[in-house]
Amino acid sequence: MQDNDKTVFVNDEKDDSNKKLEKIYAELGQAYYEGKFEDPLPELLPFFDEITKLKKSVKAPQKCPQCGNILKKEAVFCGKCGYKVR
Repeated sequence: MQDNDKTVFVNDEKDDSNKKLEKIYAELGQAYYEGKFEDPLPELLPFFDEITKLKKSVKAPQKCPQCGNILKKEAVFCGKCGYKVR
């Protein structure tokens, strides 16, 4: 194996570690936000406020009242059960 090959493997391992770390941070933040930890730290309250605003602005996908299938925005009928949604 050449030295260049070793460098690529080390960089790949660092990238994987960074991605795992970002995922864990995100999971920790979500758990904290959703109340799995008591009394948020005051310095984190602006983050909580921003997350709450964003969650309110993002509309959940519309579901078919008959079968619960997620509908496309322009759907007139459910693609799964055929129920008329508009």
